[in-house]
Amino acid sequence: METIKKLPQKGFLILLLLSLISAFTAYKHNFKRANLNGYIQTQGEVINVIYRKVLFLDYQDRLFYFYIPKGVRIYPGDQVEVEGLAKKSYIKVKRITIKRDFLQKIRVKIHNTLKSQFLKTAQTPFEKKLGSALLFGENWFSKKEKQKLGHTGIYPLIVISGMHYALLFTFFLIFPVRWKLRYWLALSFFVFFTFLILFPKAPAYRAFISFSLFLLAKILEKQYHSLKALLIAFSLWVLIFPYWFFNVGFWLSYLASLSLILYYGNRKTPESSLFENMLKTFLGLEASLVVLTVINPILAYYFHYYSFGSFLYNQIFTLLAEGFLLIGILNMLTFWSFPPFVELQHLIASTFEWIFSKIPENVFIKVPYFPKEVMFLFVVTAIGLLLIVPKKWKLKVLVLLFLVEVFVFISL
Repeated sequence: METIKKLPQKGFLILLLLSLISAFTAYKHNFKRANLNGYIQTQGEVINVIYRKVLFLDYQDRLFYFYIPKGVRIYPGDQVEVEGLAKKSYIKVKRITIKRDFLQKIRVKIHNTLKSQFLKTAQTPFEKKLGSALLFGENWFSKKEKQKLGHTGIYPLIVISGMHYALLFTFFLIFPVRWKLRYWLALSFFVFFTFLILFPKAPAYRAFISFSLFLLAKILEKQYHSLKALLIAFSLWVLIFPYWFFNVGFWLSYLASLSLILYYGNRKTPESSLFENMLKTFLGLEASLVVLTVINPILAYYFHYYSFGSFLYNQIFTLLAEGFLLIGILNMLTFWSFPPFVELQHLIASTFEWIFSKIPENVFIKVPYFPKEVMFLFVVTAIGLLLIVPKKWKLKVLVLLFLVEVFVFISL
């Protein structure tokens, strides 16, 4: 409640109304998996590529998938015209036409140039997967590796999100504040990184809005409100990418940020609050508890497990992932031509791989199906407590709620 009171009420209410309108606009699209049989010709947008599998949303809000034909390269954001034999939501492609706007063409060119150089220098398959995830936003981990990353609670660390942006911003602290040089350089880099290297991803795009508004506030010498920035990001990206509204990762990203804002306050970005907590307060355990109390019921409902790995492994893997990202960006800026940085990248990747191979995976409990209402009850309760409970009591109340969640899911 303290967070809401500190906001200019008129501006907050306008943004809240805009967010609700955006959510309603996305919801009425009623995206659904296609269920067709027979020959089909349709047009739409590629929303995700998983190995060779392409998720494709046509202009009639129907979700299809197909496999990339040999000799064809497809990326998220491509506009495609597909012709082939449909069996429910699968299309056996006979003919495909790919169209890219000017921004997409530049993005594909820069992305491929940098990634090609990275793959030439990476020494092991694991380093290639780790770098593809942390530097280029592409997940090439095997199904078994993804499962272990999830069970051990460190999967969010390989998804480019706010904490990675917070770390990258620390690099710009070496530049002077005079003439706002530090903030202009950081803003320019984040624009380049977000829109010319990464393909559209909800966590990264949300973090970009959060940090770009923070940097603009510094440049213009205005107050920054992280909750207002979160509402702006939500409204903007849901209007541009309405199908994100139905994506679990989208909601995990926004709810995690909201929980940190309500716990730590409204003047810093939630990413910087989390990053500072990792360095200062209980090695990040406090921030982990805040976030997990809100999002773990969602993970339990959709993925059927409840992990305790974040409390055990987050510290070491956060340092390794963020170290790899920082050194990787320096290598990217030097086009992997400075041997000491390249060797350090190899060392961090091999250390990450070795520790990851040694840690036990069995630090989670399996959760059977349970009603969606239970998930909503826990999430709404956690957010409600963060809103109304005084700061000095928040941690104790969240610990109690976390234990209640654990007891309920163990009892199922």
